[in-house]
Amino acid sequence: MRRKMDKMAVRFTINKNGILEKAVLTDEAGVIITDSVRGVGEREFYDYSNLSNVTIPDGVTDIGAGAFASCDWLSYVEIPDSVTCISDKAFYDCYSLTSVTIPDSVTSIGADAFADCNTLVSVVISGNLTNIGERAFAWCESLTEVVIPKSMASISERAFYACSSLVSVTIPDGVMNIGSDAFMNCGADLVIRTPAGSYAERYAIENDIKFESVNM
Repeated sequence: MRRKMDKMAVRFTINKNGILEKAVLTDEAGVIITDSVRGVGEREFYDYSNLSNVTIPDGVTDIGAGAFASCDWLSYVEIPDSVTCISDKAFYDCYSLTSVTIPDSVTSIGADAFADCNTLVSVVISGNLTNIGERAFAWCESLTEVVIPKSMASISERAFYACSSLVSVTIPDGVMNIGSDAFMNCGADLVIRTPAGSYAERYAIENDIKFESVNM
């Protein structure tokens, strides 16, 4: 059931490891996450449908699984450069989220982390990312462009599945594996931009995806 309210605040506890947990809504105005928080627990803000923006304080290192999943009206999130991991389904089904910047501190994005964010148009991916989980950005129907950082060696299965507006993916020559259906159902206009002779070029040819040779 969707939670509906006119004014919203969050009351929570912080466990001995600095993880925000036991979040509950109050009838006061505003959302406060203190600087002492070091992580956001699993599903802590799941289905808080009126939550419209989140600023995660510096010092948080982990955003837990499903932490903000199904927050229908979440349109803005600020992720600090202390975060290293965005866990599975952290922002799953946040269909009002239009853009996100993933700072260079992030090395791992979990499975389904941003899946089904239907209005997500822009994603700036961390330059130090080493893992994009399965279906991490699947069904992001408004996403138009993706640049895979040079730190990546592999793209997981269905990572960008059914991103029907995706027209440009830049993939460095260090990527040596692209999982099955990673770009399936992304539409006929998709172009993979990659250095000549790279694994990504061969992948594009084998999967009948347009490609363009670029220097990186």
